[in-house]
Amino acid sequence: MTRMVMDKLWPLLTGLAVLIAGAIALQLYAQRRGNEAIRVVIQDETGAGGGEEDGGEAAPVAEGEETPPRSEAHAQARLLARRAEFDKALPLFEQEATARPDDADLASEYGAWLAAADQAERALAWLVKADQLRPTAQTALALGELRARLGDRAGAEADLRRVIALRPTSNPARVTLGELLLKKGERAEAVTLLEGACTTGSNEERAHALVTLGGAYLLTGKRAEAEKAFDKAVLFAPARPDVRLGVARAWLAMDSKEDVRRALPILARTVEIAPDVPAVFAAVGRARERLGEDAAAAEAYDRALRLDPSFRYARRRLLRLALGNRDFARARREAERLVADAPAVPEHHFLMALVAERDGRRDDARKAYRAAIDAAKGDYPEAYLNLGVLERNANDFEAARQAYDKALEQRPKYPAAWLNIGKLLEAQGKPAEAEEAYRRALAIEPRHANGQMYLGQLLADLKRWDEAEQALRASLEAKPGNTAAQLSLGVVYATSGRLDQAVATYQQVLQVNPRMVPALYDLALALEKQGKAGEARRALQQALEADPGHVGALRELAELELGARRLPEARRAWQDLLDAAPGDVPARAALAELSALEGDQRGCETAARALEREAPGDAAVRALSGRCAAAGVPVTPTSVTR
Repeated sequence: MTRMVMDKLWPLLTGLAVLIAGAIALQLYAQRRGNEAIRVVIQDETGAGGGEEDGGEAAPVAEGEETPPRSEAHAQARLLARRAEFDKALPLFEQEATARPDDADLASEYGAWLAAADQAERALAWLVKADQLRPTAQTALALGELRARLGDRAGAEADLRRVIALRPTSNPARVTLGELLLKKGERAEAVTLLEGACTTGSNEERAHALVTLGGAYLLTGKRAEAEKAFDKAVLFAPARPDVRLGVARAWLAMDSKEDVRRALPILARTVEIAPDVPAVFAAVGRARERLGEDAAAAEAYDRALRLDPSFRYARRRLLRLALGNRDFARARREAERLVADAPAVPEHHFLMALVAERDGRRDDARKAYRAAIDAAKGDYPEAYLNLGVLERNANDFEAARQAYDKALEQRPKYPAAWLNIGKLLEAQGKPAEAEEAYRRALAIEPRHANGQMYLGQLLADLKRWDEAEQALRASLEAKPGNTAAQLSLGVVYATSGRLDQAVATYQQVLQVNPRMVPALYDLALALEKQGKAGEARRALQQALEADPGHVGALRELAELELGARRLPEARRAWQDLLDAAPGDVPARAALAELSALEGDQRGCETAARALEREAPGDAAVRALSGRCAAAGVPVTPTSVTR
């Protein structure tokens, strides 16, 4: 969790508060046949220890005694930096640090201010230099925290363990290392470190340690212990809004909406204590967003931005809310502001590309993905992945494959890239190569739910029923309740002749979502094959209540009615189908034949001649003249064609 340090005079800068960058979360969108490509979206979520991934800016850590300024320019640089006038302060610091290459304190101070100015890469170089000139627990701590911020968890862990070896009771090191271990899943060691940190240090240090420990307890299922830790944290620092904010974020990090609701009264009290802290309103916005209260969430994020227009986390969340509501104008404004405020941040160009792509501005999206890659100095596998999706949707398979290959070059163990390559190869009619791509993804992540589903769907298309069933069941084990995988499993049962299992599978889906149209439609097809026309008709009618324009359901219902010689009902269904799909030739042929069955043989023949001119190759049209002549013969569903 980010340690917020407030209300202190400027001391020697030796480190930074931990600020972990926005996590890359894969969002894999799967339809019944899995035809939609996988797209990565950068997300800002709550972290393992309850800390906000991007809840604020870095702040210097206050430790040690302030050293005298080296010169008037150095003193001026400090003054400007304290005012956050980094554009003026940093050149002065660089001048002083360059002029005194052996001054470890000056190198450390300059590195800390670079990080506070969001120039982490440059900061790292100066902090490394300071550590080389005079390695101390303070420089190791500064490096550990900065490396954690940059996502170098291995490097951060090494530095933090070095701090603890030199200074076993260093609370900042124990808390930060505990957070890293929680993210690695090494919870037992994390809890041990954090429990130790809670017994020493100042009240504020113990409060921060208790908040992180409470988050660790929540992750390990020790909810009673977590609540006690949170209560103690507030007792140690009752006036500190950052402590209450940390407690709220710990509850927000949990999956349950009930836990999210527990954060709200804590946040309400925090607002009373700190009505001018943007991060508090950002946390309120996240809580409301998690509860599906988009309007209230947007209001809270807007409040945060009124307090601090440069607060990027709130702006990014507003952008995502706007995207979810298809408010592309608002999303575009927020993306443009992010890019204008921080053009060097690759994610901002990435978000600009997402907005443009969702808005149908493909060329703008392509340019923005390229800008994101350029801002990342060419190293941005997620941007290459999404660029590949864009090119695939534009039917430029070669460009798509080049982008996917580039993503894999930068991240060899990238299952999303292999899955997209698999979908691309399927679209190119190369099932064997597609299967190999899916299996390579699963070799990296065997329990990848959508990877198993895509493989199962492909194997079903190849009529390898047993293997398909095995893959789809593996998908459901990895992600219970995955309706796309359940529907695909039902299709495997139905097409391989196991109709009872197919019906049971579709009914399981419908128990959870009674109005799911694909499940109702597939259930109707299976029931029809079982000869249960009445039950099939009811399932189709339910599907059409949910989606009146569903072409497949309209066609099946029309054929059922026609097969049962319910001619008025059949005519109504065919006409509804033509309303939904005016150019549907089989529907027009069926209506012509229906005219003959109703006694209008000449009308049927006239329609047949017109259709023969328009669609001479259509199977329904070729047989229509004969069916017009045989008007007295009952029409079966297969005579109309599918």
